[in-house]
Amino acid sequence: MTKEQIYREQMQALGIYEEIFEPEIKTLARVERELTRAEKAWSATAAPGGKPSFLDPHYPVIQRLRAEILQHREALGLTPKALRKLTGSAGGETPEQKDLITAKLDRIADRVAGYDAQEVNPDWWKNDEAGQPVFTLPGSEVPEIQITQDVYETLPDAQEAARISHQMDEELRHAVAEDMG
Repeated sequence: MTKEQIYREQMQALGIYEEIFEPEIKTLARVERELTRAEKAWSATAAPGGKPSFLDPHYPVIQRLRAEILQHREALGLTPKALRKLTGSAGGETPEQKDLITAKLDRIADRVAGYDAQEVNPDWWKNDEAGQPVFTLPGSEVPEIQITQDVYETLPDAQEAARISHQMDEELRHAVAEDMG
């Protein structure tokens, strides 16, 4: 069995083989044959009973060929990282788990997107004993937010930022509680 056939079968077993990969498969097999020849030539430079030198000019060629082989294997999805990239799956997640996670994230995003249409209720603003403006959302676990004079000058922006931040925190807490429980 040739290297090309082996790679083709491996890719078919992984469910990622396409005819378009044929040139890459042929290139990978050719580079591997070149590596084998370079390693033999490098080994032949060794003294009797010794090992070849890493300073030998053949060794940088071997290193380059190994790196090239890795690039071709990644292009074909024949490394774990490349396979995840080609199939679009995260390690250890089944398609059903990925769909569930995606659905939950989509639901959170939809809720957060709905906040843009909501208005800040003026009743949420009051003054404390010192006469400073304080922002509070009803039923909130977040303590009142003290607004200083410089923030008060940009009150609409501060109101909007506080509202969005609080609602996003609440939605995130709710989503996490749903996932955990």
